[in-house]
Amino acid sequence: MKATQFKFGGAYSTVEIPKPTPANDEVLVKVIYSALDTAHDACINKEMMGYFTHALKEPLYLGYHYSGIIEATGSDVNDIAKGAEVFGHLQYEPSQVQGSLAEYITVKRSDCAIKPSNVPHATAAASTTEAITALQAIRDFGGFQKGQRVLINGAGGGVGSAAVQIAKALGASHITAICGTKDVAQVRSWGADRVLDRTTSPNYVKNLVEEEAQYDVILDAPNMLPPGGTRLLAPKGTIVNTIPTLTFLWNKIKFLFRSKNAGFVECHSKEEDLALIGKWLDEGDLTIPIDSTFPIKEMDAAMKKQAGKKKGRVVIKVADGWK
Repeated sequence: MKATQFKFGGAYSTVEIPKPTPANDEVLVKVIYSALDTAHDACINKEMMGYFTHALKEPLYLGYHYSGIIEATGSDVNDIAKGAEVFGHLQYEPSQVQGSLAEYITVKRSDCAIKPSNVPHATAAASTTEAITALQAIRDFGGFQKGQRVLINGAGGGVGSAAVQIAKALGASHITAICGTKDVAQVRSWGADRVLDRTTSPNYVKNLVEEEAQYDVILDAPNMLPPGGTRLLAPKGTIVNTIPTLTFLWNKIKFLFRSKNAGFVECHSKEEDLALIGKWLDEGDLTIPIDSTFPIKEMDAAMKKQAGKKKGRVVIKVADGWK
């Protein structure tokens, strides 16, 4: 099968490698669409995040998002058959050696979900890591309960944009969203009750503290909440980061003897969570912005777009995209 093989620094080539064989509890997926995300850059640049998400050893086979068609099933898989359309993401883990920028991947049956028929493959592929991260950050790591108040920093980004919509779908009583000027109108349309422009109001944390605003869950998607942000936590509230920064560690220590908590999300592809994401996509409760789509043969252009200014996910057409 064809696969995109990377070297550290970003050089890549198309190579032929053996098609994987599914284990007893796995399925073989023919990848129709994939997408680029920040983990891709972290791996090829050997950044800290990369060591949490992939085996950093050349040759690298990258890509996590996928939507595709079941090609074969393992002997223990009996609830899905060849031809079924599924989506999900390869697990972020230090032992990961596969990449979805390839014709085929194998995944555990419990790591993928049936793609709703009305949701395009490109949309399903674009949704996975960001929407799953947002859902698990708010609900699981943040301990969110219906009716609580949520603050989302970085609401114009991939995780943050999904988080605004997911918090609303989960029943938040109030959502305050922080984003840049260009994203204010869009974030408001996704259901945020209050949108603060960090560009024109850089002292937004100080202002919120003076207002005595409090939130049960704070999601700091870009891990850049200004100092004092934890003062916005309600009693028993939780602030969630997307990577374990030094600030996260300090907050964890600081909260040891308080009724507040700090955590960072380790997202996992799970069938039940993917099914919920698929339902929201199908019913229009979740919209995933897509900036552009490239055939896999145009990986150079796709990577340049990923590294520059964009208004959503950079999607890769894998099937029929090699020539």
